Amino acid sequence: MAEETTSSVSKGCFLFKKNVTGSPRKRRYGNAIDLIDRYDGESTENVSQRYDNFKQCWKQVKTKIEALESNSKIFSHIVEYVQSAHKKSNKTYKHGYINEIPTAVLITGVNMPDHDIIFSQLAKDLSKITPYIAVLQSKDCTTMKFTMKNMVLQFMSSDEEDEEKEESHGSVHHKPRLGSYTMVQLCHWYKTACKIQESEKKNLIKNKETLKKSSATENPPLVVILEDFEGFHPPVIQDFVSVCSQYTHDIPLVMVFGVATSVSAVHQVLPHSVSTLLSIERFQSQPSLTCLLEIISKVLMTAGIPFKLGHKVFRFLYENFLFHDFSLQNFSTGLQFCMMEHFYENPVSVVCCKQEERESVITDLSHEELEIMRRRPSFRKYVESCEMKEQVFLLSDDDHTKDVIIKLLVKFDCYHKYFFPVLDCLHAITANLPKHLLGKRVRDVYELCLNSNIYEQEQYKESLSLLRVYAKDELLLLLQKCVVILTSSLKESCKELENHRDKLTSFLEQFEKIGEVKQTEETTTPVEPKVTTPKILSRFELQEKLKTAAKQKRKDSPFDQLRQEVVEYLNQFFREYLTCPQNMPLHEVMYFDGITAVKQHLIGMPRVAIQTALTNPHHYLKCECCEIDAGTIQDSLPDISIAYKLHLECGRLINLYDWLQAFSVVIDPDSCSSKKKTPAKKKKKSNEELQARFIRAVSELQFIGFIKPTKRKTDHVQRLTWGGC
Repeated sequence: MAEETTSSVSKGCFLFKKNVTGSPRKRRYGNAIDLIDRYDGESTENVSQRYDNFKQCWKQVKTKIEALESNSKIFSHIVEYVQSAHKKSNKTYKHGYINEIPTAVLITGVNMPDHDIIFSQLAKDLSKITPYIAVLQSKDCTTMKFTMKNMVLQFMSSDEEDEEKEESHGSVHHKPRLGSYTMVQLCHWYKTACKIQESEKKNLIKNKETLKKSSATENPPLVVILEDFEGFHPPVIQDFVSVCSQYTHDIPLVMVFGVATSVSAVHQVLPHSVSTLLSIERFQSQPSLTCLLEIISKVLMTAGIPFKLGHKVFRFLYENFLFHDFSLQNFSTGLQFCMMEHFYENPVSVVCCKQEERESVITDLSHEELEIMRRRPSFRKYVESCEMKEQVFLLSDDDHTKDVIIKLLVKFDCYHKYFFPVLDCLHAITANLPKHLLGKRVRDVYELCLNSNIYEQEQYKESLSLLRVYAKDELLLLLQKCVVILTSSLKESCKELENHRDKLTSFLEQFEKIGEVKQTEETTTPVEPKVTTPKILSRFELQEKLKTAAKQKRKDSPFDQLRQEVVEYLNQFFREYLTCPQNMPLHEVMYFDGITAVKQHLIGMPRVAIQTALTNPHHYLKCECCEIDAGTIQDSLPDISIAYKLHLECGRLINLYDWLQAFSVVIDPDSCSSKKKTPAKKKKKSNEELQARFIRAVSELQFIGFIKPTKRKTDHVQRLTWGGC
């Protein structure tokens, strides 16, 4: 433990001047279209069309995601609770009961990056009933003094319109000094604000509707939101609750605790003497995993949005969500990047738009742009499957190629309309099978379908074999679910599925008839069994008899025959509509599966990036002075790069003096090799400058984590990393 010190080799103060001219990236790209790669033969109109497609598609996706993430139901319950909290407690004040603070405990879950969005939306909804909202975070409330100051300041500055109205009435209340941010000051300010509000309402009320609205919002409550309740210091939150409870008869105070785990965290932080001062009511927000599954089913698994994710990217985004932070915000950011990468880097995405606009876009394509479409692997595969005459027309006649592309994309749209309802049917049938061969959720089945033809996979075949031995009641429930799914899909103009819905309905009717009809094969009169003495058989004869009995097939009942017919029909039904999207012509237009680019940008690898920057600064700086051969060291490199390359040549412990001497030789080789005597003052000045540059480089390496001080040898540092890029 003596070596695990955190003392720095050097300490310094750094000044970062404000960039007045702005970011060079912003100066370089005046328009977002400039970021899109333009391919040979592609017109500027197509590039702008790709950008418009991206904006239109992302706007549609973002609107749906925000609607699913809104938590509107739970927020409406919290708003009702806050609005009626002090109406119920007015009687207790008259009888002198203990003044409890109405407290709503919102269970937010462990998806910490989404909490800011959750509480900002909650504050926005609460602002409809009260303008007085204070949002406190643990990082700003380390002491009781700062906690009280933040709360009072937010309340007094929450409604700027009220301050302007107070100025017009001549009753301006200046913000108190640091020492007077107290509950007494807050009570005085609140009573004055309520009096001004009541006097203004009497002057502004003109009809009954405004009277009702104004009476409903009379004396609005003061809402205190603690975002990360577990992050607050227990003594601070205990004192804060105790102080606030003493003033509940003066101001209508309501607290909202944001808890990531469970309500028991509140009782762990607050002792019994403090928790009795709170009237706690629990509210559970929607789990992030449930919300993500809704986003996948209602955003990604719909025919209304042309952009789709490929198998690898879809699995990566889902696993990144599960294994890292459960953040819906990060998932939507990754989805946005995938969409941007698809439209920015893929030239055929120019036709990834609405069906109404697609025909005109394809008609305006030039010969060079059509050649880009012809070079797509899926289109080449489609051309090879056609007859020889058709191949000649597809490769030479532009007008004919445009007509074929329009027909293929229209067929692709129809494929998506039928694909997703049938996929839901497959999930409904296989979700409750033993071992869950195709997964428990619909996204699992969707992922398998994106990978390859699902009807060719072993999991699918085993699932059908299990269906062939399913009981009657369970099989009827599965068929009823499929009928409901197909009926709902008919509203979305999927007319072809109506015949399949009617066929499944007829199967249900046949099962009911089989249950009503009695077995006619049973004899009405019992047959007297013949009493026979069993024949003594040898071991070989018994074995042969058992073999012949096993070979004899049992006669199938009407139910078994009908069940076999149903399973075969479902198999043909799934084979017809659940073809893998990767096998469709021109799937590159809508599907994005560039997993390499996604991993490179969404998964951070800081050590690799830092080592690349230190060993080869030209990789990022793009300057001529840093363009050198690998393994060489020159004085034109940055100081930290020189120090890093020198430290790679050392062992576990590095002598600082030897390191400094090597650094000096690289920076100023002439001074070390020249025979001329330099003046003492000039030499001392240059040595001090070199030492300062060396100390700064070493301290930066320590800050990054390549070295650390050691107490084994005071003039040495310990190397922490091994190997370089």
